[in-house]
Amino acid sequence: MTKSKNLSATLSEFRDRMNIKNPDFAAEYRVIVGRLTASGAGSASPGIGDTLPDFKLPDAGGHLVGLSEFLAKGPLVVSMNRGHWCDFCRLELTALQAHADQIAELGASIVAISPETQLYAQRFRSKHGLTFPVLCDLDNGYALSLGLAIWVGNDIKPIYANFGFDIERYQGNSTWMLPIPATYVVATDGRIVDCRVDPDFRNRMEPEDVITALKTL
Repeated sequence: MTKSKNLSATLSEFRDRMNIKNPDFAAEYRVIVGRLTASGAGSASPGIGDTLPDFKLPDAGGHLVGLSEFLAKGPLVVSMNRGHWCDFCRLELTALQAHADQIAELGASIVAISPETQLYAQRFRSKHGLTFPVLCDLDNGYALSLGLAIWVGNDIKPIYANFGFDIERYQGNSTWMLPIPATYVVATDGRIVDCRVDPDFRNRMEPEDVITALKTL
């Protein structure tokens, strides 16, 4: 199999294109990232050595699934994402999908969690050929328990609207809350062996780092 470009390079190229094609949008993203970074957003979320809190969430088909069910089968890669409309999330999840076979060979599985309704979770899976579940964290309940949920802010609302991002419809509520993207590599006992939590949602954990962490188990 041809080695794919690493995720950080892909994300960097996307940011460069955004700076050229949509400079106002890119500028607002920089403002948001600056605000989140300055406030220490996500700093209280679970880290390496902590136990990832349990969840029981509906998948795209409406079936409730829990963390313990995944861990009973092996280690788990948990990707907390903003939704199908977020290009950075799309790039991350398609990169994980490209490494899904390698992750499976190590006895592990992948699950993505976003605050969107089942309709958009299913669209996300089908459009991008994701073979792993996309769970629906409605009202950001699980993200809140992890210390990852943040309010978007009034400045970004009209900008998202101008780009056709109907966050209220996607989430089925009007809270305008989003999770800080995070990736956790979880052992079968629930212990986090590696993770990346970054208030700069334009950055994500490399799938190669996920695989390296899984090899230690």
